Amino acid sequence: DEWIKSFAKVMKLETHADAPWASFDKPYSESRIALISSAGVHLKSDDPFDMENRDGDPTFRIVPGDVDSGDLTVSHSHYNTTDALKDINVAFPLDRLREMVRRGLIGSVAPRNFGFMGFIPKVEPLLEKYAPQVAGMLKEDQVDAVVLAPA
Repeated sequence: DEWIKSFAKVMKLETHADAPWASFDKPYSESRIALISSAGVHLKSDDPFDMENRDGDPTFRIVPGDVDSGDLTVSHSHYNTTDALKDINVAFPLDRLREMVRRGLIGSVAPRNFGFMGFIPKVEPLLEKYAPQVAGMLKEDQVDAVVLAPA
């Protein structure tokens, strides 16, 4: 807790005294970890994100934890996706999480992981509808922690 406050002060980050804080006491080796990316990752069989909408696309795509990474792709027009299309783990390190499970570093990968498109200038639909839906699914899946992979 003190480290976070010191880091925020050095980085001149805005802090909120009323923000909820929960320490993470469970061993990682027993924890279920989910992955959320804003890189526009989704199954090749899913509809791509809507890159024509000037307000952005606040929707999400579910990525199963056991999916073959070759079945994933990216639809995002606000960053260079070349490397992510060559190796999806650049934007959505699901294979790396599964390696951590095999090595005993984390307990398991969540059955549902999530891809968003990071370009969402009109955030109200995200905050009011889609983020709460994802939070509910994470809770249903008994996820202990989330790795956020920004684009």
